[in-house]
Formats: sequence, structure tokens, C-alpha cells
Amino acid sequence: MSRILFFLGIIVVIAVSWAISRRRNRLSNEERVELEAFRKAERERGRKTPQAIGEAMEKCEHCGVFFPRREAVRSGTHVYCSARCRDAAQGDA
Repeated sequence: MSRILFFLGIIVVIAVSWAISRRRNRLSNEERVELEAFRKAERERGRKTPQAIGEAMEKCEHCGVFFPRREAVRSGTHVYCSARCRDAAQGDA
């Protein structure tokens, strides 16, 4: 009998706690209208995903270092990070 009362007491405590938390979290009608208006405005604005910041990178064919594409030193179809790497690669060939 005591086990039944114990579990019944636990159920009552859980039910009361749940009811109290629901009452605290309940929005007023004015807050609901305001929240719905905000969500609608966000959808209308059509938030786009942010664009990536930075620039394209290249890999030096001699040393393997990555560097900005605008700083590339080209020799035909080959891409190098500096004139030193370009000259060293041409000297190896």
C-alpha cells in the first residue's frame, strides 16, 4: 500500500510541476500577435544565407603552399606562389 501511495505522490508532484511550468511559459494574446508579426516580417524579408568572406586560393605547384589567387605568379598553365618557386620549378625540369 505504501508503494502505491509513494508512486501516486510522485505522479501528483510531476503533474503540479508541469502545470506550473505551462502557466509560466504561456504567452499573452498580445505577445502572440507580436511574435507572429515578427515572424511574418522575417519571411517577407527573405533572409539570405551570408556570403563567404575572403577570396579564392591557389596551391603552389612547387612548394604546396596555399595563397590568394591575385598574388599568383603564372608560367603557362602552372601556378606558383612566388618568382622563386617558379624559377626553382623550371630549374628542376
